Amino acid sequence: MVIFGKAGANPPGNHRCRALEYFWTGLLGAAFILASFISCSSGARKTERPQNVSLVGKWEGVDRTGKLGAFHFSGSGDVTIVIDGKPLGSPEVNGFGSLKFTIDYLKDPAPLDIIGIDQSGSERGRILMIVRFITNDKIKIRTYFNEERPENFDNESVDDTIILDRMPD
Repeated sequence: MVIFGKAGANPPGNHRCRALEYFWTGLLGAAFILASFISCSSGARKTERPQNVSLVGKWEGVDRTGKLGAFHFSGSGDVTIVIDGKPLGSPEVNGFGSLKFTIDYLKDPAPLDIIGIDQSGSERGRILMIVRFITNDKIKIRTYFNEERPENFDNESVDDTIILDRMPD
């Protein structure tokens, strides 16, 4: 810091100038730390993601028409979807093939794919979804029912989003 024209030119014995220099340096440092703290603790709301989340289990919710819908995710990657009381994806029920699922738990919202597998084991299509774990026992799922995966839950509607609760086994 230059006080009298050039660096190091403080008059001998002028401790007051050096004290002011330390004061301003300390004040600026404190202001920087305070500003950093405020910017981290305010502004965009962060949502805490529940720990150790898993889709495995039975989930139920009510769709936009007021009808019960359900997903049964197994630990082996199979999924059965129940719509209007009719199970889809369970080969022992309908004999048309099965449904599998994949999910990336490291992302939020987590990409979730429901994959149709025919009787020969070939993939026949995918439903691209996203899922957000609200709690360990409540999730929100969104899909456009086409080849486009939603990126987030902004502008969600009752036509493309459902909230599901985990049911006891």
